[in-house]
Amino acid sequence: MQLKFRHIEIFKAIMITGTVTGAAQLLETSQPTISRELSNFESSIGMMLFERHKGRLKPTAQGMALHSEILKAYDGLARVSAAAKIIKLGLREKVSVLSLPVLSQTILPASLARFMEIYPDINLSLSTHDSPDIEPLISSQAYDIGLIEGVSAPMGTTTEHLTDVDEVCVLPPGHPLSAFTHIDPRQLSQYPFIHLAPNDPYRHQLDSVFAQLGVSRSSIIEVDNAATICQMVLSGIGVSIINPLVANTYASQGLTIRRLTVSVPFSISLVRPLQRGASLVVDHLVECIRSTSHALCMQYRSDIRLAESV
Repeated sequence: MQLKFRHIEIFKAIMITGTVTGAAQLLETSQPTISRELSNFESSIGMMLFERHKGRLKPTAQGMALHSEILKAYDGLARVSAAAKIIKLGLREKVSVLSLPVLSQTILPASLARFMEIYPDINLSLSTHDSPDIEPLISSQAYDIGLIEGVSAPMGTTTEHLTDVDEVCVLPPGHPLSAFTHIDPRQLSQYPFIHLAPNDPYRHQLDSVFAQLGVSRSSIIEVDNAATICQMVLSGIGVSIINPLVANTYASQGLTIRRLTVSVPFSISLVRPLQRGASLVVDHLVECIRSTSHALCMQYRSDIRLAESV
């Protein structure tokens, strides 16, 4: 038995209208065509679907049972159609983001807010990890977007350099060095210095800067993240050099921020795994991150210039 979709359409139209004439009008065809195709359909399935009575067609018990199954099938097709529309819009995708804490607290909030104006029903997953713990996760391919410091591409990824901002000197409120608009790293030698942990890449960079300038620090306090550094500096424990993204979030609490006389770039990059398929939804989030990172870094530079003029 081979069913034809045209037979299903005709059967469904007769069930709706109750007559051959009504079905012909609904399907914009002739009455003889409806009668002939209905007869062919009944013959092909070996069942009488209607009883003929005074020009009207009354469905048999078998016809009613078949119509119930056909409605289920049409309902399934409708769900498939709706699902296709949702999938096309990306609303069933789950976008997974890996990020350094500093970037999840500064660049990502505004980026995600703009993104969710377009995709309010998207499923999002954000996981934050400090460097260097984030590096093996970035290489795992189990995410859609990664935000990292530096410009080198971890294994199995492509990297897009977003922006550079110079690291800044942070001082306690009322510190003697706050009288200077720019701080020479050699001026920090007499104050306790709060550093990131030895395995942090920016610790290596700063150690190199101090070594080149012949700076011997009086004491070193090591912590594992820039936010903790800011809290310690605010408490008067020491001074430090950190990225301006974190520093700027503590300026309202009294943290003094000054530029350095040397450039210590803090690079921000976006990474994507090579083994993940293309996605318009992910592409849109990437564009939001690009725009936000550029705008925020311009704002940070403006805030530092304003702080220097006060």
